[in-house]
This record gives sequence, structure tokens and C-alpha cells, in this order.
Amino acid sequence: GTITLGNRQAVAFLPLEGVSEQELAEAAMASSLADETPEGRSIVALAREKYRLAERVAHGSFVPFTAQTRLSGIDSVNGSIRKGAVDAVLAWSGLSLSGAALTVIADRIAKTGGTPLAVVKARRLLGIIHLKDIVKGGIHERLAALRQMGIRTVMITGDNPLTAAAIAAEAGVD
Repeated sequence: GTITLGNRQAVAFLPLEGVSEQELAEAAMASSLADETPEGRSIVALAREKYRLAERVAHGSFVPFTAQTRLSGIDSVNGSIRKGAVDAVLAWSGLSLSGAALTVIADRIAKTGGTPLAVVKARRLLGIIHLKDIVKGGIHERLAALRQMGIRTVMITGDNPLTAAAIAAEAGVD
């Protein structure tokens, strides 16, 4: 059988040097307004709560998240915005990691079991959205009970290996 270990929600906007948290939050929100994933909804909620941003009607065409592209966003007269997996956003934007700052932030998040999402607007890297994997209460005990019955647990994920290892350890996956 399958057990869902938890869910992800946005907990912080981490801008690169020269970018304000407000600017990053506004771009993250704009790129997430039509994103119906739990992660997308949590980004809008964080921007609304922490920065008092209003959900304005965005004029442009929304780009939905897909497993193939691993990003979502909006194309508008104010410039295209994308958010998603760091490598996917960099590839889409044609930008390379000229500075290590983005990688340092992304790796720090991944090592703690979080998921980093890069945000780019008009071919300018703005920063990272920190998605925290919230492990369900009681999951460690449920997996321990399965182990006592002789059932070995494994985790299947398409997530970044650093994030996956941290979550597996926290949940008690064999």
C-alpha cells in the first residue's frame, strides 16, 4: 500500500542580494494565482498573510505546472514570471548559475528536508521560495508498527535527493 508522508507548504521567501522580500513575494504570488496545487495555494497564502498582498486579477496567460516542465508562471506585459525546480527555472530562463548564492540557499533548504523553488522575472533571478515538507503527525509510529509486522518501508519520490534523505530520516523510512 501507499502512505502519504505529509505535504508541502511555503514558509519563507528568500531573496537574492539586491531584491527585496516584497518583490520576491509579489512575483511568487503572481506566478501562483492560477496554480491549483497545494504548494501554489500555500505560496499565495504566505504572500497574503506575511506581506498583506492582495490577490489582484492578473492580466496575462497562465502557465500551469506539469511534471514535465516542473515549473509554472504567467506571461504578461510586465514580463514573464516562472517559479519551480531550480534547474528547470534556470533552463527556461537561459540563465546559468553565475553566482553561487542561489545554490547555497537551495542546498541549505534541501539539507533540512525542504524544497527550494526558484523565481525568475523578466530573465532576472529573484530568489527562492522555501517549501517545508510537513511530516504528518504519527507517521513515525505507523511506519514502526509496519516494521514490527515484518514490513519494510521504502520511499518513492521524484524529489531532490537531499530533501528525500532528510524526510525519510524524519519519518523513519527503512
